[in-house]
Amino acid sequence: MFMGASTKDGMDIAEKSRLIVKEKIKNILGDKINKYSVNEMGIIERVVHATADEEYAKLMDFRNEPLKNGIEAIASNKPIVVDISMVEAGIRYNNIHNFINHEKTHKIAKEEQITRAVASMRMAKEYIDGGVVVIGNAPTALFEVIRLINEEGIKPKLVVGAPVGFVKASESKEELRNTNIPSISTVGAKGGTPVAVSIANGIIALSKNERV
Repeated sequence: MFMGASTKDGMDIAEKSRLIVKEKIKNILGDKINKYSVNEMGIIERVVHATADEEYAKLMDFRNEPLKNGIEAIASNKPIVVDISMVEAGIRYNNIHNFINHEKTHKIAKEEQITRAVASMRMAKEYIDGGVVVIGNAPTALFEVIRLINEEGIKPKLVVGAPVGFVKASESKEELRNTNIPSISTVGAKGGTPVAVSIANGIIALSKNERV
């Protein structure tokens, strides 16, 4: 299977799409393409393919050996914590934790007057420590993960930060990049579920020695 394709027609489409994506990325990055590893370029290609937006080639940021740490975590079946159900639905993995709709999350959010996204990360704290976090929607969830890192000593193996929007999304990702935690993030307002899922599934593929 490659890029979700399992039939000959699907594989042909995926292969042709990736060739187009590679060319578009070369046009965008120019000589800067050489600063990325083969696996990093694979992740970038997946994101551009999933979004049909070559600008992501300029927006992807890799910090503190994120692929090495992510691959190690997934190969050991460490938990993945996500912010919303759409992200959970897209990731092909058997150890995912999503507390956004949990009854206790609603209760904590109401009592403490915080967003459900923040409450859900507090609920997931034991899974975040040593696990992987994938944020594709809620910047407040990412801010809470960063707080857990800075104030409570929680240490995820990898944080994928790709919340989307014009309010707090860019700021949350910039704050993530200022930590020493391995991270993959997008610069600016762009992001979202397809981006987060593409990154996560790319790392999962790498952990199985599959083509990214």
